[in-house]
Amino acid sequence: MKKIVIQAATATALSAAIALSVTAVSAQSEMDTDGDGLLSYNELLAAHPDMTEEGFVAMDTNADGAVDGDELKVAGDAGLLPSEG
Repeated sequence: MKKIVIQAATATALSAAIALSVTAVSAQSEMDTDGDGLLSYNELLAAHPDMTEEGFVAMDTNADGAVDGDELKVAGDAGLLPSEG
């Protein structure tokens, strides 16, 4: 019985993680107007008018000048994304 409960909990957690990833990818795709798979400051600013350059730099953890899907998810989880406009 314990094994079934553990398997069910694992499956539920995995489903939730996949759903969050799909949501982040979907949101990123909608904002990625040039289709390069990354979000520029201007692309994020269009979706989040309260975005600041400082906020963008904080989200761009690898300092490549763009926010990728992983950085977007971390930023969302950390509350770094301002409200959408």
